[in-house]
Amino acid sequence: MPWTVPITENVQPHDELAEESQRTNYFTAPRFYCVETICAPCGVVIAWAKFAKSESPTNISAFLEKVYPTEESQPAYICIDKVCLVLCTSIANGSWESIWKKTT
Repeated sequence: MPWTVPITENVQPHDELAEESQRTNYFTAPRFYCVETICAPCGVVIAWAKFAKSESPTNISAFLEKVYPTEESQPAYICIDKVCLVLCTSIANGSWESIWKKTT
């Protein structure tokens, strides 16, 4: 779009690791890596978050834990394209046993 700042760096493919780069601000659309959404099965958006540098399993886990802080609020299932990476990270950092195993 003519009103956005043109991207002057290489665009990162979706599932590859992000190269570290210094940015002075994150206030324009091309400065965010992605917007992650949590949707109900009917398609209604429940929550969203902007991920500035990567869609890492750690960022996704932190987002899920923020949206679903208690056992009562946690869903029975989660569908995500990076489920294997998110599950492995959750097991490795202990959040699977302490947070998700009982409910999801």
